[in-house]
Parts: sequence; structure tokens; C-alpha cells
Amino acid sequence: MLQRRHLPAALAATGILPSSTLAQGTGGPAHRMQGGGHGTMSLRDCVLTCVRSHAMCLETARYCTEQTSGHIGPGHIALLQDCAEMCQLTANSLLRRSPRHAVICNACAELCETCTKACETFPGDEQMRRCAVVCRDCAESCRDMARSPI
Repeated sequence: MLQRRHLPAALAATGILPSSTLAQGTGGPAHRMQGGGHGTMSLRDCVLTCVRSHAMCLETARYCTEQTSGHIGPGHIALLQDCAEMCQLTANSLLRRSPRHAVICNACAELCETCTKACETFPGDEQMRRCAVVCRDCAESCRDMARSPI
């Protein structure tokens, strides 16, 4: 599994996150936004949170398909896949500085919150717990970004 500290470089290497974004850091008005209750947040941080959630939801969906107990239904797998797609769309829209980013970020936050609640219905499952944590972080980040101008 990809280490969190290696994620930005890996994203730059694959073209998901332009290397110029890494070089620019979080300085300047286009990269720093005032978040809700989390202080100053960067556009890059929100993109990375969305990419992390995208990957976690896909990993969890795959995990669900490998479970033989049958306690995880197709509706939950579909929700995980929808959440993954929405997180990817949101990251892409932020990278291109979409003027409709607030609408997209709010939709992503709503879907991530739904996914969080669904994953929390499996309290003894460590994979579901991790997915819930990542989706909750993404929802919070997207809510903050939706309130911020790009």
C-alpha cells in the first residue's frame, strides 16, 4: 500500500497532481483558503484528501467483494464505488480550478458522509473503520473547500 508521505510525489509522477503544484507549495492566495473550523487549508490538501478517499473506497469495495461471509451487500459496494468516483471528480475539478467547485465539493461531502455512516454499521471490521475515517476527513475537507473561493 502507498505510504501517505509518498502520495504527493506518486500523484505528480502519474500526472494526477502536477509537479508544479508540489513546487508551489501552499503559498499564495490561489493555494491557501480559509477553512471552516480547521484554520487555513490548501487546495492541494483537499485534492490529496479526495485522492486518498478515492483510493480507500476502491480498496474497500474490493475488500467487500472478497468477503465470503456475505454480510456486505451489493448496495454497500455500489455506495463505495460511487463515493470513489465522486472523490476523483472532485479532485479533478479542484485541480482545474472549476468555477463550480462549491457545488461539486458539497456533493462529494454529502456522499462521503453517507459512506462514512454506512461503513460505521460494521463496527468490528477494521477495513470499514479505516474507510469511515478517511471518508469523514474528506467530507470535512470538501465542506471547508466549498466555502472557499478558488
